[in-house]
Amino acid sequence: MENTINAQPASFAQKITSFLEQKPVIYQFLRFVCIGLLNTGLSFLVTNTVSKALGISEGWKYGVITGVGFICAVIQSYSWNRTWTFGAETGVTLWNNLKRLVMVGALGAISLVLVAVASTLSAPAVFYLIITIIYLISENLFWRHFGFHMSDWDHVGHSFLIFFIVTAIGFLINSSLSGLLSTHIHIAHSDLDKNIATALATGISLIWNFIGYKLIVFKK
Repeated sequence: MENTINAQPASFAQKITSFLEQKPVIYQFLRFVCIGLLNTGLSFLVTNTVSKALGISEGWKYGVITGVGFICAVIQSYSWNRTWTFGAETGVTLWNNLKRLVMVGALGAISLVLVAVASTLSAPAVFYLIITIIYLISENLFWRHFGFHMSDWDHVGHSFLIFFIVTAIGFLINSSLSGLLSTHIHIAHSDLDKNIATALATGISLIWNFIGYKLIVFKK
């Protein structure tokens, strides 16, 4: 008599994992969005720390300051996107991936919420500086906890050069729009208005960056 072995039905987690493995662009996009929140958080913290310290909240000078924040976020973005978003990470379970997405995204989101609250209350530069320090410590702990190593990279110089070119275009988009919009947006007071302008500019440059990174910088 022939024995029939009934295969166990795949669990929900296994089905989702299998689907995501067949559609890696979904994972890439989710990671990119979370890293985008992380980068935006750093950009806003740096921008507000410097702008409050210098007493600048609009015009081309503010555009330059947002450019400084953007460059800091770009350096961070390269590390995270090369290692995590477009890297060759394997052996990480669905739940660990979700946990990482939540951790990274939450750090960026919380930073942005704190910036929004602080800008509404016209907080001083020292407040933004303290939050920035806490942010950087938390990010470093996440990086170590995930087990990432930049020593695993190869062809860094070549890819970073292309990354820099693509990001430079994003920088021009971000900085120009920030300066332009900050001059024309007058919804509340200067602190809140400048952050609204920065958010709009960042969103547009974010779209450009994902397309550039996916199709040009980190293409397989």
